[in-house]
Amino acid sequence: MERTKGQKILEIVASVFGVTGLFITALGYPNIGFTVALVASSLYAMYAYKTKQYGILTSSLIYAIVEIIGIVNWTFGNGK
Repeated sequence: MERTKGQKILEIVASVFGVTGLFITALGYPNIGFTVALVASSLYAMYAYKTKQYGILTSSLIYAIVEIIGIVNWTFGNGK
């Protein structure tokens, strides 16, 4: 299946957000890093839906749940 230019751009943008979220988390700002990573997961979910890659869609939704838990723990919980 050939991807459209928009789908390729969406994949690149999602990847950039994902890597940026990891770096921010590694630098010691996990609540911000998890938030950026949540944006990446949302973009990956859109990409997966548009390209009918339902395995990636499922994975991105699972990652989103983990990121939401991370945001809650580091913002309101014991992770501080």
